Amino acid sequence: MIRTGTLEKARAERRHHILPNGTGYWRNGLIASPPEDAIAPQAFLVEQDPDTVIEPHFHLENEFQVIVGGSGSLGRHPVGPVSVHYAGAHTGYGPITAGSDGLSYFTLRPRMDSGAQFLPGARDKMQRVPKRHLLGRAVRPCEISDLASRQESEVVTVLEPEADGISAWMLRLTAGGAFAAPVHPGGGRFLLVIGGVLELNGDRLPRLSTVFVPAQAPAPQLRAGNEGLEVLVLQFPS
Repeated sequence: MIRTGTLEKARAERRHHILPNGTGYWRNGLIASPPEDAIAPQAFLVEQDPDTVIEPHFHLENEFQVIVGGSGSLGRHPVGPVSVHYAGAHTGYGPITAGSDGLSYFTLRPRMDSGAQFLPGARDKMQRVPKRHLLGRAVRPCEISDLASRQESEVVTVLEPEADGISAWMLRLTAGGAFAAPVHPGGGRFLLVIGGVLELNGDRLPRLSTVFVPAQAPAPQLRAGNEGLEVLVLQFPS
């Protein structure tokens, strides 16, 4: 089943958390799934406080992270809007360092995760599996006026498709236009609206809305609102 979430609804339950090292962040939950859900996707927006650090860690599930606001670094790499990061399950990464204006990023997973496993303390929980850590080139988001006046749709490859299905694209659609996302065999996909409006199954999904499409579900055709559409397509491995 296709699942959707909007930031507007998530803001109503926005919560501030503080990590053991003193780093604070706001968490906005867009998609959460009960344990009995056979698919169980998860999507939330983190707004990390300015000049703070989230220490190196790993997760038990595959994930994409998408930087949508502020500035900072992931490990030694500067990141900003829009940077795409993929980390496989049991792959360590970080630290995540927020600049003076904070750092905002989505975390998107095909299955719910129990939380960060901080290193080196949790190293005994890290399984000996192949490690995957990918950082795509940053793609500058369009200005609102430019997006609404586009004359042609465009596909920008953010992460080149890999043999097991991992891939990411930025799609830019003309106002009111429809477009099919690139096809590449793999697992489920997240759509993340970066600008404009995505029209899907009678709903209007504005900027920073998310959609999860399970691997077994037919890929939906993407349709832009009159504002145009800029949307990331993020595909997990099979």
